[in-house]
Amino acid sequence: MANWSSALIAALASTLPVTAQVSFLTGIIAHIAIRPFEIDSRGWTLFFSYIGVLVSLLVAYTQGCNFTIAQAFLRTLVISGSFNTGLAGSILFYRAFLHRLHRFPGPFAAKLSRFYAMKNAAKNLKANEDIQRLHQTYGDFVRVGPREISINRIAAISAIYEPPTQLPRSPWYSQVSDDVTKISVNSTRDLVIHKNRKRAWMRGLGFRALAVYEDRIVSKVELLLARISDHIGTAIDMSQYAVFFGFDVMGQVGFSKDFNMLDSGHKHPAIQGLHDNMTAVGVLGTVPWLMSMLSKIPGATGSYSRFTDWCGQELQAKRALVESKKGILKDQDPRDVISWLLRAEDENDRSAPPGEGAFQEDSRLMIIAGSDTTAVALTNALFYLVKHPQVYRKLQELLQAEFPGGEKEWTYEKAKIPFLDYIIYETLRLKPSVPAGLARLTPPSGIQIDEVFIPGDTVVSVPAYTIHRDPRYWDNPLEFRPERWETLNPEKAPWIPFSRGQFSCPGRNLAFLEIRMVLSRIALRYNLAFPDGENGERFDKEAKDTFTLNVGELPIVFTSIN
Repeated sequence: MANWSSALIAALASTLPVTAQVSFLTGIIAHIAIRPFEIDSRGWTLFFSYIGVLVSLLVAYTQGCNFTIAQAFLRTLVISGSFNTGLAGSILFYRAFLHRLHRFPGPFAAKLSRFYAMKNAAKNLKANEDIQRLHQTYGDFVRVGPREISINRIAAISAIYEPPTQLPRSPWYSQVSDDVTKISVNSTRDLVIHKNRKRAWMRGLGFRALAVYEDRIVSKVELLLARISDHIGTAIDMSQYAVFFGFDVMGQVGFSKDFNMLDSGHKHPAIQGLHDNMTAVGVLGTVPWLMSMLSKIPGATGSYSRFTDWCGQELQAKRALVESKKGILKDQDPRDVISWLLRAEDENDRSAPPGEGAFQEDSRLMIIAGSDTTAVALTNALFYLVKHPQVYRKLQELLQAEFPGGEKEWTYEKAKIPFLDYIIYETLRLKPSVPAGLARLTPPSGIQIDEVFIPGDTVVSVPAYTIHRDPRYWDNPLEFRPERWETLNPEKAPWIPFSRGQFSCPGRNLAFLEIRMVLSRIALRYNLAFPDGENGERFDKEAKDTFTLNVGELPIVFTSIN
């Protein structure tokens, strides 16, 4: 041991140039050592390990080598700088020239770091348009990150997202944690665990459950129409009221509780806290490991903590209510999604969230995914209907043929006319609520997509916004033309607003139900127009990609048909 200690002290006391060279080589070796491993969610572990080594060096120099504090600090600074230079240099050289993806085209800066994507997102939060431009410049297969390929090819949809080759989610989904007991079903990357957990959600969002929710959703539609009637003949911001409607519906469907946003005409403070952080998500979310690190700093989430705290309170209140009525409700199906999850937990079913942290995350997911995306889709549908009055008139005529006696004859079953669905399909084609490509990870053996082989351990995605507007797959792709769906099957077309396969959105049918109800009732009751001086162009240009699409104000003037 003494000989070992003496050798270590002698090494530490080597001349400064030798120390710098050894540290530089150590940085290169460190890169080679960690390269095969996924470290995206280990940022703080690596950081504190690094700091621990530097502190140990300071102690070793002052205690073992009898250096002064200044000498020890200088030596440690040289070691740190040389190590960092070797590590960074090795990473950048490897990514630029030796990486398995080096043959794929793309911006040189994107090959080196995801900070390229962050820089672009920080400019205007239009990552969806940035990706589209990259594909127009570089082709169908574009390297958009050090180990990330964006693929604008119809064959990639089935190869990446659908059985039997569906791929697991990428490290992007580990930003909260990679511990399955602490994450939502939407962040679960393991295919088997996700399949089990999704079953409880499908019970809560299946057709049988939707029938239970239908009357409650109708009551919210009635309240939305009442708010519109309060502003008859004057402009009302339908972007805001769609949000109120979406969150009120989620309160009922998720918790059997009224969030009262349509009644109050104001965002709940917790929901405002959520929306205040969407810009940060749109920028920082482009670098998953950085987002993961920042989210773990106390207080760094800012007003978002209001939302997380509120969700936790709502979950605990729901848990207490269900527990108090367990005997009464024993033989009845749950009447909201969270109750279905609680039922699974009570029965020790594998579909239950595997821990309290996972349950908390699921409660947040219920509110975010089920409200914002639907509100955005509804807002965009209204935008297109005002922008294209001939489409709106056709919808009105078809609905009036179904209900010759007017709105008083309305039923949801009869309102589900094909043309209404075509409008929704076309809206989500041009403005998908999640415009980015949903990232997946290729297996070690890689995958083949048409004539191109994608190596293993590569993050791949199909950008919905880009492929939805590709002229190879769509005639006049920038035109809003619902009639195109008369001859198209959304399951066969390159149309992926809800993704595909096992990881597809379980709330698709609920979203369609809400939008059909609102649009059909509005079409039977009102005519639509932009206010004087507005043509919708500002709304169209202000949309931002914050993972989910974030839209601006949409002023619409409603006038009564009668």
